[in-house]
Amino acid sequence: MKLSASTRSLLIAAAVLVALFAIGKYFGFRAPVKEPRTWAMQLDTSAIITIRFEDRADPRNDLELQRSGRDWRWTHGPDTTLSPGARASELLTLFREVKVKRDMGMIRLLGERYHLTDSTLCRITFIHVDGTEHALNLGSTTFAPGKVGSWTYVNVPGEREVYSVEGLLTATLRKPASE
Repeated sequence: MKLSASTRSLLIAAAVLVALFAIGKYFGFRAPVKEPRTWAMQLDTSAIITIRFEDRADPRNDLELQRSGRDWRWTHGPDTTLSPGARASELLTLFREVKVKRDMGMIRLLGERYHLTDSTLCRITFIHVDGTEHALNLGSTTFAPGKVGSWTYVNVPGEREVYSVEGLLTATLRKPASE
C-alpha cells in the first residue's frame, strides 16, 4: 500500500508532535503554575518583635518600634501622638490579616500608576522573634463606590503582582504634605 506525499507529510508531522509532547513530559518542560494569593500578609502578632515603616517618598515618616518583653519602645522616628505600645497595637491590628480583594496586574505596568516604584513606595516590615521578615510594599490609595470605601494598592517584595486590598493602610503612617 503506497501512501500519497501529503498523507506521509501529515503522518510525519503527527509523529513529530507526539515525540515533542513525550520529550516535554519526560524532561518536565512545563511552565510553573502559580496559585493566586488570597492574603497579601498574615501575621502571628504575638511573635513580632520589630515593626519598621519606610516611606521612600518622605523619609520623615520613617519609624521603627522594637519589643522587649511586653513593652514596645521607639528605636527610630518617635511618634508624638501615640505611645509606642499603642502605635504597635494599631499596626499589628491593621496588618494582622491583609486579604487580597483583586489582582490588578504586573508591577512593571502598574508601578508608576499606583506609586509602587522604588522612589515612591512605602514598605512595612514585621520581624518575628525567629528572624523571619514579612514585608509589604504600600502604594497609593483610592476610594471605591458602595460599601467598600477605600482601597490600597500593594505589592509583596520580590513578586511581580500588584493587588488591591481594602482600607487606607498608610493613613496613620504618612504625615500630610503641609506639615
